[in-house]
Amino acid sequence: MLIINAATSLHELVNSMSERRYILFGLIALICVCTLICGSMASSIQNDSNAFIEAGCLAEDFSLNCDDLGLGERFSCMQIINASPALENLSPQLPIVECLYLSEDYNSQEGILREGCMMPLFRKYIIKQGDEFKLIESIEDFRSIFAPVETKEEALAFGVALTSSLPRYDTSVPEDYYQVSSSIRPTYAKETEGGYLVHLFESELCGCGSHPYYAIDYLVTRDGNVTELSREEVFNSTMQMCVD
Repeated sequence: MLIINAATSLHELVNSMSERRYILFGLIALICVCTLICGSMASSIQNDSNAFIEAGCLAEDFSLNCDDLGLGERFSCMQIINASPALENLSPQLPIVECLYLSEDYNSQEGILREGCMMPLFRKYIIKQGDEFKLIESIEDFRSIFAPVETKEEALAFGVALTSSLPRYDTSVPEDYYQVSSSIRPTYAKETEGGYLVHLFESELCGCGSHPYYAIDYLVTRDGNVTELSREEVFNSTMQMCVD
C-alpha cells in the first residue's frame, strides 16, 4: 500500500508560515497523487494563461510564478495554477487562473472549494479585466461576475469551476483500474427543467483505499447554483493508497 502524507509537519507550518518548504512539499505530494489517480482527467486541467504570462507571470511546471506582478502576495496565494479549459466558456470570457490559498484554520470554510485533505487548502480564482487583476474568493463572487448561465457550455464551466469534478471525454479504463459500471457516458451538458444537467467525473482523492472514479450529474441553474443530483461509481482499482 502506498502511503502519502500531504500534510507533513502541517501543524508546525501553520504556527510558522516561514517554513514554506514543508507546505510546498505537501502540495507537490498532493498534486502527484492526483496525477496518479485522475489519469486523463488531470491532463485536462490546462487553461490558456497567455494573458497572465504576457502581463509578467512565468510558467513553471504545474504553476505560474507571478512574483513580478505581486499577485501571490496581494491575494495570499500559496500557489497560482492554470484553470480548467472548460472555464473558457464562461461569459464574459476573461483570463482566469486558480489561486490556492492555505488557511491557518483547519476547520475553515474559506474560498470556493476545499482542495486539500488534512491540509486546509482552498481554491479561489484570479481574473484579469483590462489591466486589472481581481480575486474571486467565494461562490457568490463568482456568480456575480459570470451569471446568468445561458448556454450548456456555460453550465459545464460552472460545474467545473464550483466543484471538484472534471470533464472526461475518454471513457477507456484508466491504468490499474477496472470498470464497475455496465456503461459509461462521456461528459455532456443539456438543457433541462430548471436549468442544465451537467455530467462530470470525480476521483476520490483523500483517505485510504482504492480511490474510485465517480460519474456525477449536477443541476446548474440559470442563476449559477450548482447542485449534485446523483453519483455512480464507474471505475475502481486494485491499487491501495493512503492520502492524508
